[in-house]
Amino acid sequence: MAGLASKRARTVFVLVLALAALGGAYALASGMADAEVEGSLAAGEPFLSVSSEEIAEVTWTYGDATATMVKEDGTWADAEAAGVSLDQSAAAELASAAADASSSRSVARSQEDAAMGLESPTVRATLVLTDGSSVSFEVGAATADGASCYAWREGSEDVQVVDIALLNAFSCSMADLYVTESAPGSSSVTAFEVDRGGDVLSMTYLEEGSDAAYSSSYQWFLQDGDALRALDTSKARTLANVVNRITWKSCVDTAYADDAAATYGFDDPVLTATLSYTNDDEPSEYVLVVGSKASSSTYYAHPAGSTYVYTVAAEKVEDLLEATHETLRPDDVCLMDWDTVDALDIVCDGEATTVSFVRTEEQDDDGETGVSTSYE
Repeated sequence: MAGLASKRARTVFVLVLALAALGGAYALASGMADAEVEGSLAAGEPFLSVSSEEIAEVTWTYGDATATMVKEDGTWADAEAAGVSLDQSAAAELASAAADASSSRSVARSQEDAAMGLESPTVRATLVLTDGSSVSFEVGAATADGASCYAWREGSEDVQVVDIALLNAFSCSMADLYVTESAPGSSSVTAFEVDRGGDVLSMTYLEEGSDAAYSSSYQWFLQDGDALRALDTSKARTLANVVNRITWKSCVDTAYADDAAATYGFDDPVLTATLSYTNDDEPSEYVLVVGSKASSSTYYAHPAGSTYVYTVAAEKVEDLLEATHETLRPDDVCLMDWDTVDALDIVCDGEATTVSFVRTEEQDDDGETGVSTSYE
């Protein structure tokens, strides 16, 4: 029996050793995998070790475009387009994104994986500092959780994992930093017209309403010859605001001249929209010209007379193209202030009936006075 117990003990001991070996092998393999994917912790370490104040020039390549902005007397400017104003806040944010980037962990360059995206970087950038030195870096793909991205500083032996803000900031063209023209954003629109190659949709706003409608609640009307046809207020405002509060998708040209009209389709525009409004009690107009399609999701457009050319969302342009009385007309059964109605005359099969509205002031238990309505 003692021999059997000893044999069992040896078996258990061997099993324990085997499990320990397996556990050690797993830990080693797991650690290697973590090193390749997660890297060593380096939380908070600066990625480039430069400050925003030191950066005098930024050159970056995103997609097929390379851009350079320089700081002159504290103001950022496009190095290739003199006279074009940059959005100083957006330009400063771009420089700050590089200066503020910090590493959360690192991976040896020798362990670089294709998933990191550094074989074909999304962004390549070079910062020139005020002392004349330069720092270059590349940004690859986002991490699986989308919160960070892989980046490599030229000369470094490690790939760093930094906040996704670095990739987001540099995923732009120079045109995205231009100061763009704003739409009127007026709260006093008086008329709106869309000319779609001779098919004209003309709307007018009448604050007091019109005898063309049974209710003064209708203030927007479609001009149909000499006649006015009531429109749904919300639908009319939404359509006018496509132009009144238009937002550009991108800026594609800052020096447009009439000889480039065919390039953007402005020689035969898809539509021309005219917004009439009052500005400090003075009548004003804003004319938007929409040219050809820039892509499947955008059109070229610009304010009439502007030297800038932008792209706008195709869905907004299509809203203007497809608008008709049918799409804008009211769907109210009876839009009116029923507190002003004293009686309702009903005729059914030749028999007339009148329902009178009787309103009586009453006081509740709290002494509050209200009006109750009964019908006779």
